Amino acid sequence: MKSIARLLCLPFVLFFGTHLSAQVEESLQRVPESAAQERTTVDWTPDTLFFGDVYAGAILLDSFSVTNTGEHPYIIRDVKGSCDCTAYKYPKEPVMPGETAIIRVEFDSAGKAGITRPGIVIYDNSIPNSRSILYMEGFIISKKKPQNTSGGN
Repeated sequence: MKSIARLLCLPFVLFFGTHLSAQVEESLQRVPESAAQERTTVDWTPDTLFFGDVYAGAILLDSFSVTNTGEHPYIIRDVKGSCDCTAYKYPKEPVMPGETAIIRVEFDSAGKAGITRPGIVIYDNSIPNSRSILYMEGFIISKKKPQNTSGGN
């Protein structure tokens, strides 16, 4: 029975996945090819998220704001995290001059301890390096109890 339900759902999943892909492609096609090659300037607020002290296992949600301060559309081509502890959601459509967009980030502190500073690299068309690097910074408090090293009772 479950396999029949999955087969019936498959066309819907394929349709919506294709539809979403077409929307992203269409938004990029609205920008002329010459504009996609143009470089622009951006301003990140903040460029580092400080989350302070958190216990291991906490999931933190926050966001970065990017404003296109240049004269050409700002295009994010790809985003990569420095570890698998980060997830992100970013605009697929160009950010026009003067507009601001939000990049949402999620940091999973499970398995981490001590000072942490995961980075997120935004591959884009910004000046001067065609990329922006953002950070999250804080201190992860381990849930493990320290071992007694005094040798006493």
